[in-house]
Amino acid sequence: MSIDQKTVTAHLLRDRMKLLAYIGSIVRDHHIAEDVLQEVSMLAMEKADQIKDAETLPAWLRTAARFRSFKAIEKRDRLPALMDADLLDLIEPQWREVDALSMQETNKLMHDCVAKLAPSAQKLVELRYGAGLSITEVASKLERKRDTLYKTFTRIHAALARCIKLSGGA
Repeated sequence: MSIDQKTVTAHLLRDRMKLLAYIGSIVRDHHIAEDVLQEVSMLAMEKADQIKDAETLPAWLRTAARFRSFKAIEKRDRLPALMDADLLDLIEPQWREVDALSMQETNKLMHDCVAKLAPSAQKLVELRYGAGLSITEVASKLERKRDTLYKTFTRIHAALARCIKLSGGA
C-alpha cells in the first residue's frame, strides 16, 4: 500500500515548521532551508506512490531532507553542517516521537522549556531563532566569538532536548 499526493500535501501543510526546523538545524541558513524544503516537498509529491504509508512519511521526509540539505551545503560551498549524519542518526528516535505531537503541543513545550533557560541563554535563543540571525550575526551583535557561540548553542540545544524529554514530549 502507498499514500497519495493529498496525504503528502496535508502532512506538509500541517508539519511544515517541524521539517523546516529540522532542515535549518543542518544547513543553518533560512533561505537555503526554504529551498531544501521546496525540493523535498516536490520530491515527496513525485514519489508519493512509493511511500509505504502516512506513518512512515515523516521519517521519509526527514531522510530526504537530510540528503538534500547536505547536498545544498556542498553545492553552495557553505560552512559544515551544524549536525553531521552521525548525530542525526542518534536523534532520529526522538524525532519519531515528536512526529506524534501536534504543532501546538510542540510550540508550548518549546516555549515552556525556553522559559526555563538562564536569561542569557534565552536572549541567545531569541536573537538566533526569534530574530532569525545567523550565529555569525549573533556573535557580531554581542561581540563574542562565533566558535564560542556554537558551543553555547550546542549546550542550549541539549538542555532544550532534555527538558522536552522530561516534559513527556519525546
